[in-house]
Amino acid sequence: MNLYMKKITADFKETDEWQKINNNAFPKEERMDIEQIIQLIDENIFEVWAFYDEEQFVGYCALVTDEKTAYIFFLAIDSEKRSMGYGGQGLSLIKKQYSDCQVVVDLEAIEEEAPNIAQRKTRRKFYLRNGFFVTSYYLKYRGMEMEVLCADENFNKDIFQKLLDNVTIENENYLLYKK
Repeated sequence: MNLYMKKITADFKETDEWQKINNNAFPKEERMDIEQIIQLIDENIFEVWAFYDEEQFVGYCALVTDEKTAYIFFLAIDSEKRSMGYGGQGLSLIKKQYSDCQVVVDLEAIEEEAPNIAQRKTRRKFYLRNGFFVTSYYLKYRGMEMEVLCADENFNKDIFQKLLDNVTIENENYLLYKK
């Protein structure tokens, strides 16, 4: 495996493969259409990176960043390439790219009655295994409760809140709270 990142711009050529990865990775209520992601790239809201192994597009990561925080909105690996180390290597590349920042991710909160509880637990274990820490903070948006994890053991809520306050994505409101 020779994984590397390449910034995605509006003229990205592999949109069909990107759309397939995006649709397979996220439930409809969490997913954004590729066209909307490209619009957010054009508006300088999202930074989006494609992951390649040699010349093969295997996944992507979309982030919102400021000078102190890199917030992973989406991380997705081709379903045929999962459990092969691509996700963990992708996270390592992201943490290296944003080494001066607190790297934060959210994921569906563990709710035992959720129909996809096994998937939620698997995702959480993946991030914890790859160097993320529990923050005891949660984020509510689109009517969903998401658990916040951080690559730094000492999560700085205030600088993350500052980033959230400046995120302007069509009528989204982000409520950060501690449980």
